[in-house]
Amino acid sequence: MVSMAKVSSRGQVAVPKVIREKLRIKDGDTLLFEEREGKVYIRKIKNFLEMEGSLPPLKTTINKARERAMEEMAKEAEDV
Repeated sequence: MVSMAKVSSRGQVAVPKVIREKLRIKDGDTLLFEEREGKVYIRKIKNFLEMEGSLPPLKTTINKARERAMEEMAKEAEDV
């Protein structure tokens, strides 16, 4: 997909609508600009809350993880 946009006198560029829709860019989103070998790449940065559900569920609970951590710390204390 190719789109064009002009740079304003303040260095601003409007992301073309077709690109905003395809990448689901909305007001308040953060974009990353990266220059490599004379080319500029733009990527949408995912907000932490949008990442919910992107990782497999844990096979433990917070309490079990805390209990395991306490056991490991106790073992380390015994070794000292």
